[in-house]
Amino acid sequence: MNERYLITVQGTQAVDGESETEELTTTAEYTERGGKKLIKYREYGTNETQADIVVTNLVKIDGDTVSLTKRVDGRTGQMIFECGKRHQCMYANEVGNLTLGIYTESLVDKLSAEGGTLEIDYTIDFNGGFESENHILITLKKTEE
Repeated sequence: MNERYLITVQGTQAVDGESETEELTTTAEYTERGGKKLIKYREYGTNETQADIVVTNLVKIDGDTVSLTKRVDGRTGQMIFECGKRHQCMYANEVGNLTLGIYTESLVDKLSAEGGTLEIDYTIDFNGGFESENHILITLKKTEE
């Protein structure tokens, strides 16, 4: 059964000693099926050049592995997070797909049907060179029906 939640996704990226944090709050659906946890939410463009862009996100937590699938403008990309492992992933954005290396340093899942958090620390490399250190904090709160 799909339940309605309020999701806050806070992402911090550090490059060359300088960091930038972005935050998104929107509605989401959360389900638990076959031992997996699924979160689905949408992002909408907020500036003139992205006004018509809708990004559909699906976060799948399967044990110690988290995947984030993004669908934007007919393209699909996926980032895979698994603690202590590096995955080569396709990242979809409004410009196109990029191939990135994702190395997960830590992953803490405290999500349940009542809400909770998912926290991931990871690095990104591009063309074999280090790009950035990253932190994602996803917070889910059940909405009142």
